[in-house]
Amino acid sequence: MQVKKSSFVAALAAVSLACGGGGTGDPAGPPPPPPPGPPVSTATVGVYNDYFFPNSVNLTVGGSVTWNWVGSGHSVTSAGNPGFSPGATISNAPRTLGPVIFATAGTYSYYCTEHGASSGPYAGTMVGTIIVQ
Repeated sequence: MQVKKSSFVAALAAVSLACGGGGTGDPAGPPPPPPPGPPVSTATVGVYNDYFFPNSVNLTVGGSVTWNWVGSGHSVTSAGNPGFSPGATISNAPRTLGPVIFATAGTYSYYCTEHGASSGPYAGTMVGTIIVQ
């Protein structure tokens, strides 16, 4: 009987150790997002029916961005400060805006006046950012 009791106590101790108990209870959380790629000197952004792709571009100072329309009737409207000049709705040939040169470092935000609205069914779906480094 003594052997069975000793085996039981040893098994119970092993299970207790295996379950841990010394942690803080805080999960490590998800890993951080990967760092953005290196800045490029030129970039092309597709203007689709409800989104820009890519919606974020890392650009070198003096670099340029060209927007190519795949969908129709959208705009590239500068938002915030610093700003840049495009804003016209383009839906006919050549369906291209740019190249727009970004000569000053900063984060430039833009949106489509219809699908990047601050409210409504398309709020915020068609927005983009140019990060100039």
